[in-house]
Amino acid sequence: MKRLIFILSLALSACVVGRDYQTPEMPVPTKWSENVAAKKIPDQWWRIFNDTTLNGLMNEAVAANLNLKQALSRVKEARILRSETIASGLPSLSGRNAASRRLNNSSAGGGTPGGNQAINIFQLGFDAAWELDFFGGIQRAVEAADASIDTEVENSRDVLLTLQGDVAREYINLRANQQLAATHQSLLASQAETVKLTQIRQNSGLANALEVAQAQAQFDNTAANSPRYETEIKHAIHALSVLLGREPNALAKRFFDAKPIPNVTLALTNLPSELLQRRPDIRRAERQMAAANAQVGIATAELYPKVNLAAFIGLQNLQITDFTPMGKSWSSASTITMPLFNWGKLHANIQAKDAQYEQTFLAYQTTVLTAFQEVENALVAHRNEARRVEALTLAMSSNQTALDLAVERYNKGLTGFVDVLQAQQAVYQTQIGQVESLASVAQYNVALHKASGGGWQTEPRVAEPEKQNLIESVLSK
Repeated sequence: MKRLIFILSLALSACVVGRDYQTPEMPVPTKWSENVAAKKIPDQWWRIFNDTTLNGLMNEAVAANLNLKQALSRVKEARILRSETIASGLPSLSGRNAASRRLNNSSAGGGTPGGNQAINIFQLGFDAAWELDFFGGIQRAVEAADASIDTEVENSRDVLLTLQGDVAREYINLRANQQLAATHQSLLASQAETVKLTQIRQNSGLANALEVAQAQAQFDNTAANSPRYETEIKHAIHALSVLLGREPNALAKRFFDAKPIPNVTLALTNLPSELLQRRPDIRRAERQMAAANAQVGIATAELYPKVNLAAFIGLQNLQITDFTPMGKSWSSASTITMPLFNWGKLHANIQAKDAQYEQTFLAYQTTVLTAFQEVENALVAHRNEARRVEALTLAMSSNQTALDLAVERYNKGLTGFVDVLQAQQAVYQTQIGQVESLASVAQYNVALHKASGGGWQTEPRVAEPEKQNLIESVLSK
């Protein structure tokens, strides 16, 4: 017993080879270049649009999206694999039922010549085996498994964040195209009325056939755009349906009635320093570094001796019907193995793991820089698109005034019909541009909140077992 206690204490106090992981420090800007006021982004950022339909879509998507379910399943898998890794460092016990027949040559053993003797041996008992983790190879494997769990958790958060952005983007796209279609139909009705009035004026001798043809041509050109908006509307409905884990036309009836583009508030953003903790892709890249660092330790541990303990305890008899406590048997053994010469294979593996770690570090740096770029791009785009909306609003007022004047002058015979058509086309283009720009502001708002890493804080939880795994509870003591 004292010997066993000594071995256990030695194993638990073993050195751990390989470098200990440290989170890298990345230089971050103190403020955004757009000089916006830093405000805390709400977890459910989509509620800034004040749209109950969008809120409902978000809840349904989180509950039913298939990509998110796959990501959560991978989290469960990583946790199960961690338990497997822990178990590999603990003693194992297996049952042994063995039957053998042995031939003993009495003369070969130096005894009195008596010929050959065949005997049967029957064993019933248990085998125990344990590889002592003196140099921390298994401990590093557990570190890698922990980092892998964290990686999958952050990946599920990234999938959730992407899902929320996709739902908001497709919903805004749907409402924008419904608004564009409504604007288009209103313009078609106005142009149809212009064709009718031009025909009446022709019949009265106040207009000619050219003016009627020009009015009809403008109407036909406008009508040619109608299928485009219908296509975009159906595509958005199909995309939303699939995002909610349903067949493409499942939401068609729900969105039969058109509604305006969701209200847009001012863009929000956090401080640049907070981005490293808010973006799931950055957090995932950092955890991948930790896993790669642990893999270096696992490879390094292969250079050191391995100590294995083995034991058998049970019953052994010459007759299968004669198993009694008197036939008890036990054995114990230990082996130490150490690599001596392998043509540099182990060192090459360590160097390869080091290179993989370097790759994860470079990937982490790239992810951080890309994140800052996405926020800056969204801030610039949002600001400039908001300015465009203001300019289009002014242009709309001016173009409408120009149209009213053109119609008035045409009715008085002071200008040609071409001026009226041109003024109508200007109003139409400005109306379409205004709706598209409002939709773009909303889309850039979505992009900004997604780039800022908001939304995953409301993630669905992966179901935990009611009781901790027995192996983990033993190790934690």
